Amino acid sequence: MRPSRLLLAPAALAVAALAVSCSSSPDDETGAAPAAEADETLAALVPDDVRDAGSVTVGTEAQYPPYEFVDAADGETITGLDIDLLAAATAKLGLEYELSNVAFDTLLPSLDSERYDLVVAGITDSVERQANYDFVDYFSADQAIIVPAGNPEGISEMSDLCGLTVSVLVDSTQQSLLEAENEGSCQGDPIDILTQQTDTEALTQVQSERAVATLTQEAVGVYNASQIQGGAAFEVANDGPISGEPLGFVFAKGDDELRDAFQAALQSLVDDGTYAEILERWDVSLGALDEITVNGAE
Repeated sequence: MRPSRLLLAPAALAVAALAVSCSSSPDDETGAAPAAEADETLAALVPDDVRDAGSVTVGTEAQYPPYEFVDAADGETITGLDIDLLAAATAKLGLEYELSNVAFDTLLPSLDSERYDLVVAGITDSVERQANYDFVDYFSADQAIIVPAGNPEGISEMSDLCGLTVSVLVDSTQQSLLEAENEGSCQGDPIDILTQQTDTEALTQVQSERAVATLTQEAVGVYNASQIQGGAAFEVANDGPISGEPLGFVFAKGDDELRDAFQAALQSLVDDGTYAEILERWDVSLGALDEITVNGAE
């Protein structure tokens, strides 16, 4: 369901930014993440060099709740939906994982340079990205236009953003959606796109009135709404879906064995119910997939 009033009660900007990036995990209410055990059949799919290493290197950007973020309990542990799925999938494959928290726009270039075996960061699978990367799709994400409470600009759809300043995560699918709008309905009165290094910073631009809205994944907005000081200062403006897109674990082209091993591991989590438990834990069950596919975007 799409709530009408969301995100961030009034507060100092620094406090708000900290709260978004270091939200609490749901452990106190829902218990620990569901565990998974190694499956010999699945483990046999792992490439020999990775199996010998016993672990995979994973890039992420931990400022994107509920997908990945730093737990406020210790200020260090990276948690979230993606991390639960990663932990369960690697366990199925008999592997451990080493997680690096870096800037979002460095993730795919670092995958190109073989710094990581895969990237797990709520990244949207798209036909354009498939030209350079392979995706194991695990979730369907819609988008949300986040505006101040009361929606002073009366925004209800993407075309209402024409002529306005909108903040967005740099190099993201959301930025591409705004650029597409400028080539379409906003061609005569383009959106002023204000790119930021993190979603937290994009939201701060709205809070400081340097932008009238930010475009983000809906689950991120809903999660922030549930976490931040009662959720009284912001809301989701759009009254219908914008663009439901698959999210995927990202692999370098040619790394087919590792890609397929993760596809099989995630599918096994769907089949045995662990996947549904993890999504329920983060209150994002509406984005569940029945089938884990490779490069499912059209």
